[in-house]
Amino acid sequence: MSPVGRRIVVASNRGPVSFGREASGRVVTTRGAGGLVTAVSDGLAATGGLWIAAAMSEDDRSQAGRTIQVDAGGRGYQVRLLPFDPPDYEGYYDGISNRILWFLHHALWDVPRAPTFEGLAEAWQGYLTVNEAFARALEEEGRSPPGEAVYLVQDYHLALVPALLRERLPRAAIAHFSHIPFAGPTGLRILPQPIREALLAGMLGADVVGFQAPAWAENFLLGCRTLQGTRVDLRRRVVRWGGRVVRVRVHPISIDPAGLREEAAAEPAEAAARDILEWLGDRRLLVRVDRAELSKNILRGFLAYERFLEGNPEWLGRISFLALLNPSRQHLPEYRAYTQEAIELADRINSRVGRADWEPIRLSLMDDHPRALAAYRLYDVLLVNPVFDGMNLVAKEGPVLNERDGVLILSENAGASAELGRHAIAVNPFDVEATGRAIATALEMGPAERRRRARGLRSAVARNPIDAWVRAQVEDLERMGR
Repeated sequence: MSPVGRRIVVASNRGPVSFGREASGRVVTTRGAGGLVTAVSDGLAATGGLWIAAAMSEDDRSQAGRTIQVDAGGRGYQVRLLPFDPPDYEGYYDGISNRILWFLHHALWDVPRAPTFEGLAEAWQGYLTVNEAFARALEEEGRSPPGEAVYLVQDYHLALVPALLRERLPRAAIAHFSHIPFAGPTGLRILPQPIREALLAGMLGADVVGFQAPAWAENFLLGCRTLQGTRVDLRRRVVRWGGRVVRVRVHPISIDPAGLREEAAAEPAEAAARDILEWLGDRRLLVRVDRAELSKNILRGFLAYERFLEGNPEWLGRISFLALLNPSRQHLPEYRAYTQEAIELADRINSRVGRADWEPIRLSLMDDHPRALAAYRLYDVLLVNPVFDGMNLVAKEGPVLNERDGVLILSENAGASAELGRHAIAVNPFDVEATGRAIATALEMGPAERRRRARGLRSAVARNPIDAWVRAQVEDLERMGR
């Protein structure tokens, strides 16, 4: 049960299950992966809770009229999918969430040229429509006696939902959690004033606003100072707004080590490991595992590897770089262009310094989870260099599975840096030459230091069990109600 014995209701854009069709036409269910699904599922199952999400595909929409039961290790919870008109969903998801909020909070805009906010009014209307629909669906779950449910609203897609739900259920216990970074006040001022104020006021409809790392919580608090009528206490992480007290908290999400180890020991991952070892030979292995996405800083990672080879020619032919990239948002031109740049850069480096018996970079562009698990086990160096990242679970998954006392190179702008930074080699993700030097440092590090750092990384992950993430948020709401 949850700490307060209440039913947990989660709202997020993407749900824990999706639907597809076999060749026979039969609809089949696929369980989602990732930290959010793993972290939330146990809490929901313990209370017989409900997860409300958007129907992402036609097959999802075919299931939108019913409540879906999901098994979670002998226990279960319910899922409800909300269907949306395609123009509304496109404005909400692509127009605002992906092309504006994602770019804003990850500092991805080339500010002298972008954004220009063409079509913003139509996209914002879609964002508002979808957020209102989520709030209505959550309200329906609150028609039982007050105090029966706690609402955990997830991420930047649903920033308006807390305030919209508060209008409908003034006494509801609501938390909002941002899984991505949060821009500071200077970045927020890029947005038109009515939109940035609506986003801040929307999140302040919650009782508790959560973030992955202290830096993102501080940015939110500073941003709230720009909203007229707020009183912000930075030290206590409290915002007074509209006659209410909103607490801002930091709850870093974690991973499921036991589940990961079980997957890594299964035959698909074992076969992938054999394939990697055959390709690698007696060379050392540098690995990155990422979505093919702009914030992951793939281009600078490749350039840093090139600088490393230029400055350390004794490593030519003695190291290979395995870059496992999962295609992401390829329907958007910015993402397609970035992915193509990564392919071309890897090809250029291979052509320039490679030879018949040595492939400096092997780039794989596919969703291949078993190969990622195998690469985690085998790396000597793991490069995690996002420009900004809410958390970055690769930085936790890799060290938990690694069998070679591999060294983690970690961006100081990843949320994971707050937990793992002292056991990793920290880098400024924009500094290509410094990242190249970090690769050299990692490869030349002595065995005792490698072991010490590897133990530290594993211990840091173990200190933050995944089931604590939901529990901490529910406990925050319980304290607010006292």
